[in-house]
Amino acid sequence: MNKIIDFISIKEQKQNEKLDKMFRKANSLQDVQEIDKLVEEKLLAVQDHKLFLAFLKYLELKELDPQSVFKEVLQLPKFQFEERYQMNWQSVVQLCFTFLAILKENDPEQYLEFIVTN
Repeated sequence: MNKIIDFISIKEQKQNEKLDKMFRKANSLQDVQEIDKLVEEKLLAVQDHKLFLAFLKYLELKELDPQSVFKEVLQLPKFQFEERYQMNWQSVVQLCFTFLAILKENDPEQYLEFIVTN
């Protein structure tokens, strides 16, 4: 039984690798179609929502605008983002991806505005 392949974990790992590859370069928002494709594939779990809400609270305490942070994690190179915000780049990319999936589901117009405008 312990040799059963965990397809969900494998899919998440592949998705995370795609995200890392795409977002590692600055100005990731220039490839809107690829971002949209990855957002479409994202399956949100309860844990994603919990982490996202906790991060929003953290940003509120630090008096940072969430949309600005999410824009910059996509626009700035990894080292510049981490230097500016003192946050783990990979973690914020994951949270940004959760933000995009939630936004697309709840407000498609605002989602398009976010990923199309730099």
